[in-house]
This record gives sequence, structure tokens and C-alpha cells, in this order.
Amino acid sequence: MKHRLHLLFLLLFFPFAAQAHVQWFVKPEEMKYVTTPLDMVSFWLTAGVIICIIAAVLLTRYSGKFPIMEKLVSQVPPINHKLYLSYFMTVMNVFFVMILLTGGFFAPNLILPEYLLPLGVFLQAAIVVGSSFSISLAGAIILLTTAIIVFIFPPIAINYVFELMAIGIFMLLNGPIISTVDQWIFSSNKEKLEWRWKRSVLILRVGIGMQLVVLAFIEKLISPGWGLVFVEMYPFYNFFPALGFEQVSNLHFVYFVGICEMTLGFMLMLGIASRIVVVVLAAAFTTTAIIHGLTEILGHLPIFAAAVILLLECVNKPEGLPCRKGV
Repeated sequence: MKHRLHLLFLLLFFPFAAQAHVQWFVKPEEMKYVTTPLDMVSFWLTAGVIICIIAAVLLTRYSGKFPIMEKLVSQVPPINHKLYLSYFMTVMNVFFVMILLTGGFFAPNLILPEYLLPLGVFLQAAIVVGSSFSISLAGAIILLTTAIIVFIFPPIAINYVFELMAIGIFMLLNGPIISTVDQWIFSSNKEKLEWRWKRSVLILRVGIGMQLVVLAFIEKLISPGWGLVFVEMYPFYNFFPALGFEQVSNLHFVYFVGICEMTLGFMLMLGIASRIVVVVLAAAFTTTAIIHGLTEILGHLPIFAAAVILLLECVNKPEGLPCRKGV
């Protein structure tokens, strides 16, 4: 029993199903109308997540006592911002090119009406072409497109609006780092560039975190029917019965995933144990990408682009919780 508990606490750090957009796989008519279970099983699952949060905070707070851990948790690598932004834009352009080739519009479940298809193609092509000479312009187009998505898909837009706004603002503010056109439009002195970089990483962190919180509430906690159908489609995700905890039903597992995702989102927003949180998120995204293939990989490319920057740039002081250096 002891080894099962150890394995359980290890798995609590890796809720592999948490980051799969279940609405990419579950149609609205397939959703089941069920409610979140509030019983002792849910209580113990919640307690397990709280224990993991405390462990992550303590590991961050006391990493200074161990030189190797301090480097992993709180050291910013000497990487030039140009390299970060070049990587970010390469991944984002691959994302938009692939979306165009597959006939999508920013996400697998955002299907434009036929009369708006030319607009969708134009906007996504404009982002790719525009980024070749002005990253700030491409970011502005993403913000414009986000507003259009909110107008066209009001119920679904909440699943993407915070993520897209954060990415758009990140690109808008950091264009002058590598774009000569943006350097001509905006101030490109070192102090301004550093100030914009810090603020944009903060916005990126908060935006991604907020998106995780929203998805946790919508797909797992408020309407657990979405997640339940998904887990019934892929029952191997619920690992608890395999560990001997048969009382953890699929509905309990959806609740568990929801509070994990919500917790990670809030921790990312608040800058608590940031690097540990991003490692857990990266493990979750990578696992679901391997399992579900192209749809999952393509849909989460913007998250992969942001995750590398957040992982390396957003760290914590060993003696405190908030991210340092303004991010």
C-alpha cells in the first residue's frame, strides 16, 4: 500500500489528461448532463492536490539550500531575447501555416461559416506574411482576430480569448527586438526593450494561466459531462483503479483533473512555483500530444511556443513566491 501511495503522489503532479481540449474530441450533442461529485472521494483527491501544491511551494522556497536545485528553480539562463522571439515566431508561423493547410481557423473546433472562409484565410495568411517584416503588426492582427472570434463564436470564444490576447500582446510589444520595421515605429533603446519584454512575459504567463482556469471550470468542474465523455472514450486516463483505488470513478477523475488544471492555472497566474508548474504543464501537453496525434499537437503549438519562454524566463526567488525581475 505504501508504494501505491508514493506512486499516487507522483502522479498527482502529472494529470496527463488535464490539458486536452475535450471539446476538440467531444461533440456538443454527445455531452452528458451530470454534476460534479462532492463526497469523501472528492475530498481526498482535493487533499492530495493541496499536498502537491505545498510540496511545490516548499521545494521552491528552500531550493536555495541545495545549489543544484537553486539553479533549476531560480536561475535565468543567459539566452538572448532575439533567440527566444525567433523560436516563438517560428512555432507560431508553423501553427498558422498548418491551420491554413488543414482548413481550420485558430482551433480545431472553430468552424467558420462558408461566407466567412475567405476572411479566415486572409487573416491567418496576413499573420504569417506580416510577421516576416513586422512582428508587432502580426500581433495586432491576432488581437483583431480575437475580437472577431468573440463576435462570431461567443459561447466558444472563452476557451481561447485569454491565450490569444496574451500571445498577440507578447508579439506586439516585442517586435522591435528583431524587426527593423518595428524598430522604426517603436522606441528600440535597451531600457524600453527590457521593460516591454518583462511586461509581455508577465502578460503571457497570466494569459496562459487564466486560460487553464477557464477550461478547468467549463470542461471539467461546471460541466463535467464534457470531460466524462472524453474519459469514457479514453478510459486509460483514469489510472486510479489500476492503483487499487476502484472507488475513484471516471466522474471523480474528471473532478480531479479539473482541480489540477485550475490549480496549475492559478499558480501560473500568481507566479507561484512557476518553473515547476510549467514543467508539469509541458509534461501534460507532451503526453496528450503523443496519445492524440496531429489534432492535439497542432492545437497546442501556441502553448508549446509560450511554455519554453515561461519555463526559462519566469522563475522564483528561493525565499519567496512571486516571480522575480518583474515577470
